[in-house]
Order: sequence, then structure tokens, then C-alpha cells
Amino acid sequence: MGAPIRHFTAVGPNDQVFTVNIERNFQYDPYRDFLVCTHCDWSPSLLTMERLIDMAGDHLATVHGADRRLSSQENESFRKLRWVVLPIVAVVLIALFAYL
Repeated sequence: MGAPIRHFTAVGPNDQVFTVNIERNFQYDPYRDFLVCTHCDWSPSLLTMERLIDMAGDHLATVHGADRRLSSQENESFRKLRWVVLPIVAVVLIALFAYL
């Protein structure tokens, strides 16, 4: 669907690690996130008021039995990109206000 921006991992039976990604498609809708399980291709409809973190944790626990050591980690490249784009946007805004 898009680029993974956050990973949720949990340990299941036999110490197997399961992962659910939050993915964002920057090409079509840059502010719409999707949940995708990397093991069973689960991708729910996000027309719900339930938080993404709760949905990811519930899926890992109920479907895969992975209820130990649930952790969340932001994608490294997405985090670095944010630190590069933020100053550029600030400089452009300052230049725009100075111009006006």
C-alpha cells in the first residue's frame, strides 16, 4: 500500500516475532494511514474510532497469539526525513512572510 512509517512487534509462541506496520501512501493521500500485517496480509478498514495502536495490539494477540513484549518503533528513514524536511519548510515559510 505504501511506505511503512511505524512497526508494532510482539513475541508469540515459540519466540516467533510478529509485525504489524502502519503504512502511508504519500503519492495519493499523504495523511491516510493503513495497518498491514506482514504475516497474514490483514488490512482492516479504518472507518472506526479505535486507535491504530489498539487495533495492531489486538490483532497480534488474538490472531497470532503474540501477546508478549508489544513494542512500537518508528521507521528510521521516516524519522530522518522529518528532521530534514522540517527546517526546509520553516525556511520557506520565513522567506514567504518576509516577501509579503
